[in-house]
Amino acid sequence: MSAASSRQGQRGPRYKRRRPLPALVVLAVLVVLSGVLWSRVFGTTETIEMATRCAPPSPPTTAPSPAASTTSDTPELGKMLPRDALNTVAPIPPQDVQVRVLNSNGESNQATLISKELGNLGFGKGGEPANDPIYSNLNMQCHAQIRFGQAGVGAARTLSLIVPCAQLVRDQRTDAAVDLALGTEFDGIKTTQEAKQVLQRLKAWGRQHDPQGGTPQQDGTPQQARTPDISNALLSRAREVHC
Repeated sequence: MSAASSRQGQRGPRYKRRRPLPALVVLAVLVVLSGVLWSRVFGTTETIEMATRCAPPSPPTTAPSPAASTTSDTPELGKMLPRDALNTVAPIPPQDVQVRVLNSNGESNQATLISKELGNLGFGKGGEPANDPIYSNLNMQCHAQIRFGQAGVGAARTLSLIVPCAQLVRDQRTDAAVDLALGTEFDGIKTTQEAKQVLQRLKAWGRQHDPQGGTPQQDGTPQQARTPDISNALLSRAREVHC
């Protein structure tokens, strides 16, 4: 056997060098897909936020009489909040939520019908339906508004589960009652399966812990945490609707 043949026999198998190009291509595709996914998530969030915003009230088209101008006390709108402003607030049982429905769009009898529907869902009645004194032209251009004070944050949170396209507005009221003002784009109560599940748990919990059917605080005292432990994921899914 020659020396050359001996050296060839001693060499181990030659391995092909891996080309990094296919792996880099796959990595690039994954990065692009991830970017598209997150852009859609942020885009959807921003789109819903824009869809739930209401235009400020316009000046009254009819001038008040001299007597009315000296005696009228038109309430101010309050501060418009982002859609997720109450995400860290625990909802309270619907029977403890006192809701007054306001006509802010000029639709005849709609406020009355929605007030009855809220009653059927277990919500309390915070007053008779009426025309909106803030949007007195009845042209609030949005889905709806949920108006509440500091004492009614839990009540507003509960109501937002079934009116997820409503804008949240915090004003200076001192009681725990909330107003639901219906806008020109309002298309009904949107109760998802998750929202129904949450309401059922809240109502059952409320009956167990308040068997006498008590009423919420109306003296300005903030509502206490009177709610079962409901996951944030379920509360989030309850409001996942198209606005």
